[in-house]
Amino acid sequence: MSKEYKYYCTNCGGKVEGLFKKYSETVLKLTECKCCNEIADKYVEYDIVIIIIDLILLNTKAYRHILLNTDFKHFWKLSVVLILLESYCIWALSCGVNTPCKPINKTEPKLHDFDMNTEDLKFYVICLNTTLSYLCFVAVMYFLTVLYNKYLASRPYTPSQLALIVKTATLSSTGIFLQLPSIIWDMSLFSYHLHFITLYTWLCQLLAYKVICPSPKIWCLLVIFSAHILKSASSLYLTIQLNSILHESLELQ
Repeated sequence: MSKEYKYYCTNCGGKVEGLFKKYSETVLKLTECKCCNEIADKYVEYDIVIIIIDLILLNTKAYRHILLNTDFKHFWKLSVVLILLESYCIWALSCGVNTPCKPINKTEPKLHDFDMNTEDLKFYVICLNTTLSYLCFVAVMYFLTVLYNKYLASRPYTPSQLALIVKTATLSSTGIFLQLPSIIWDMSLFSYHLHFITLYTWLCQLLAYKVICPSPKIWCLLVIFSAHILKSASSLYLTIQLNSILHESLELQ
């Protein structure tokens, strides 16, 4: 009966039986990979700060460690934070946060000028739009991954693939945090900053997808590009539909 290998070497991607052998409470020996004769996962002994730095620097070994050799149980919390942050950035850009103040209107104010619920409702609509677009992005990645594993790579399907895809999409989208400086300090540079963040996020997603689905680079690029196309299309469609519903609800008030 063949052994079931649960972990992966962060250097070559080969499967290993374990990451370390524990001899006592203070003594452990890291496992060597039989394929490349290197330490299977050196990040077992590393602090989380160093791992995060390597993730920012697009280190493949760090992505393999997080996605393949750890549980990463709280990924859903990070997903919620990223969705809220992306929604806030979209809302701030649409509202023109940090733009110069308009001249004071000396006319008598009207009641709707003091209604703050409109902007709150707009933010909730953007959050819903961002969430549904994110689900479309994950769905495309999952569908194309199952298609590749079943028909092109002849790999068996496992139910854990969906969770792994969600973890990958979440971890590789953390570049959204780079939008905070523009939001906090200077919105005039947001458009240029956004192009850089988009390029960096695409690179993170390509690298992370390559880690969980060993495939040609052209296939990885096709998957990420297709996922972004559907995400943008669904976001545009949902924006039109949700805005029309929002305007109708405001007119009825």
